[in-house]
Amino acid sequence: MFRVCVCFSVLNYSVISVPEASGDVGEFFCVRQEELSYGKKIKDSLYPCACESREVLTLLCQDCGRRSFAADRIVGGVDARQGSWPWQVSLQYDGIHQCGGSIISNRWIVSAAHCFPERNRFINRWRVLLGSIYNKPVNANVVEVKTIVYHSSYLPFVDANIDDNSRDIAVLALAQPLTFNEYIQPVCLPTYGQRLIDGQMGTVTGWGNVGYYGHLADVLQEANVPIISDAVCNAPDYYDNQITTSMFCAGYEKGGIDACQGDSGGPFVAADCLSKTSRYRLLGVVSWGTGCAMAKKPGVYTRVCRFLPWISTAMRNYYNLPGVHKLARP
Repeated sequence: MFRVCVCFSVLNYSVISVPEASGDVGEFFCVRQEELSYGKKIKDSLYPCACESREVLTLLCQDCGRRSFAADRIVGGVDARQGSWPWQVSLQYDGIHQCGGSIISNRWIVSAAHCFPERNRFINRWRVLLGSIYNKPVNANVVEVKTIVYHSSYLPFVDANIDDNSRDIAVLALAQPLTFNEYIQPVCLPTYGQRLIDGQMGTVTGWGNVGYYGHLADVLQEANVPIISDAVCNAPDYYDNQITTSMFCAGYEKGGIDACQGDSGGPFVAADCLSKTSRYRLLGVVSWGTGCAMAKKPGVYTRVCRFLPWISTAMRNYYNLPGVHKLARP
């Protein structure tokens, strides 16, 4: 007998051996292993085989991108309701909020590489605060960080004079697995090759400054902004060809609503029905921008779909390697 579990996201997996004398005469299917890093449905990477190794992969699937509470300071944003964005976390160094991040599994967080400059690479001083709309450890869970992996080709870490913020992505492994509840949930990653739609509305959330010279928000802020085409965002009066294929812009031509300092690493999400029910996917990671909420200077985000193989490789190779590491393209 053969069964396929179609996962929204794989929480964990194991390999078991089927003895020759087990009496199992069911049909075996093999997996094209090189395709597993690309966010495809598992059933699309299967083919009938003899399975000479007699090793069978078992998967524990997890739901993602769902929330129990609908949404009712990001510059120009509004206070979020408790539980409305259950994948949002606060990354704190020595107890002080530094960046945002997004839960993608019970052990892994996605954030931005630039949140981890050399001065902030003492792993035991990082904590992740989750399950709360407040960035203070009141009625919230605080978890230690075991591993940080950032993209080794994030060029400002190579040369501070380089003005190219491509590949601004990082993942963090938690010291203990999370227990999901209505306030703590993973967001779905985008599908492999998922295209962004110009004008599509998404939501950016974070505790960043409520103005360029303002203070950090006490309550999680949310704002809805549209995706801007690369052609428009690379125009001379916008970012003049600074937007690479690993980024995208979102915001309004007139400004007024935007991510700001302290929102870095946080999520830009949008709902879709690719899995026959509405789920939120992590389309972007807050990366950079000129000022905050300025006209023709929208927020710039890391395009997560371009880094699915990198994320998969980092999770697979650094799961049991504590400390801070850098990883190039897989």
